Amino acid sequence: MDSTWESYVSSDVSDEVSKADTAFTTFGADSSIARIFPPIIGCMVILIIGISWQGMAVACAGMIKSLHPGCGSLVNQGKWIPVDGCNEATRGFAYRKYGIVNFATCSPAGSAYTWGWDSAPSSSHCRFTQRTQEMLQKSLSHNRILFVGDSMTRNLYHAVSRQIGISDAGLYDAGGPKHIDLYRKGGGIDLDFKWAALATDQLSQLKELNQLATEEDHSSYDVVVMGGSAWDRLHVYETKDQIDSHSDTMNAVKAEMIVMINAGVPVIWMTPTTINDPALNSPEKRERLTEASMEDMRQVYEKLGIPSSASFVLDGPSFSKDRVRESYDGVHYPQDVYDAGAQILANSFDWLVPETTEAEEFNVLEPGTMARPFLGLMMLCLCFISLFFFDGFFGFSYLACLFVKGLLPSDLYHEAFTILHEASDLPDVSTGMTTASFSPESKKDKKSSDIQLSNQGVRRRAPPVNDSYEPGIDDEIEALLANPPAPPQR
Repeated sequence: MDSTWESYVSSDVSDEVSKADTAFTTFGADSSIARIFPPIIGCMVILIIGISWQGMAVACAGMIKSLHPGCGSLVNQGKWIPVDGCNEATRGFAYRKYGIVNFATCSPAGSAYTWGWDSAPSSSHCRFTQRTQEMLQKSLSHNRILFVGDSMTRNLYHAVSRQIGISDAGLYDAGGPKHIDLYRKGGGIDLDFKWAALATDQLSQLKELNQLATEEDHSSYDVVVMGGSAWDRLHVYETKDQIDSHSDTMNAVKAEMIVMINAGVPVIWMTPTTINDPALNSPEKRERLTEASMEDMRQVYEKLGIPSSASFVLDGPSFSKDRVRESYDGVHYPQDVYDAGAQILANSFDWLVPETTEAEEFNVLEPGTMARPFLGLMMLCLCFISLFFFDGFFGFSYLACLFVKGLLPSDLYHEAFTILHEASDLPDVSTGMTTASFSPESKKDKKSSDIQLSNQGVRRRAPPVNDSYEPGIDDEIEALLANPPAPPQR
């Protein structure tokens, strides 16, 4: 390094300086390159930022909007995960609200589960969320939804009813009728269920619905949810003739579904939920209604094109396979399992059910409906206090009497407004006060109080001493009280 420095000191640097001077002269501040090059660089930077921003807006996450039909391939993807209900936050809430000190059914002795969707790519714009009762009532208001199918479809019907606010839907009733039609209304939404366990029953229902749609009947539905195949497998799927007849019936069902979809009514197909073989409660079911048999029926319906013909497919195993051990009779599940299916269905309504344009009926309230007589009487009392006691602070100015002896709110009122009225040629405020308030004794007391305030050091604000004096708010107040401040000293 020392040798390099010595060689540099001994060398002639005049050539380098001259080259630098030449470069500066060529590309100096007055050259055309120096004037044009910075704006070009700035435009290139702005262009690059704009292209990058546009790429992120298109390919990455954007603003939250309603789900689109492309989300149909992702909405069924999720799983049940255990939730620890014995954490400290839950313990604190249970103690404060219910007085519970300790929990008994925690993992591994017992656990709760919640359904959740798998993470979707941000570029898909598919943000699946729980749809609350208020959200569903707002989005589905004035819509009529029909469920057609067997007991699996009926349990989904009960779950959707609970989501819109009908809390007693689907309560267990062993003595009640089972294979009947149901009708409910909640939150401005009509929910109906038609019992049609066999494929022939479903075909009859679809033909009737298409007839109503053709006649533009007001009783037609906005969405139809269908499901089946379990009863067909159990009762009419043994011989070759029965299998062929079933295939012909389902082809006719598919044709009716297409007609209904073309008429503007979405048709949703629900595949059967997972079967719990050990819990099947009859020899006939254990022989013909196993999970392997139902999987075979799902494949048959897939080959017939039933799912592909529907507007949307609600995959039953997706929300039931993780809870299969909880199927108490091998076919049906606890209510919260179907609630997960109802939430999947509710998310699909974003692209299946158009937003309602029918305005809510506006009911004009009768006069006095929102009146509160007690509060009105209280306001009148406060006004009377202010008027008769010359106190605009609802009695709080009487607290000044604790600190200044002989000073009442009426005196403050007189002191504040008498000079103002005189300066503005307004009526004398003393005419509205009692005679005792303006007796010679009271004036003498007022004069003595003024002297006392003056002795305590309460003086008028002196104007500032400078050449740039301008009247301020305090000066305007003093001028209004007919007592202008002294001119500034220069």
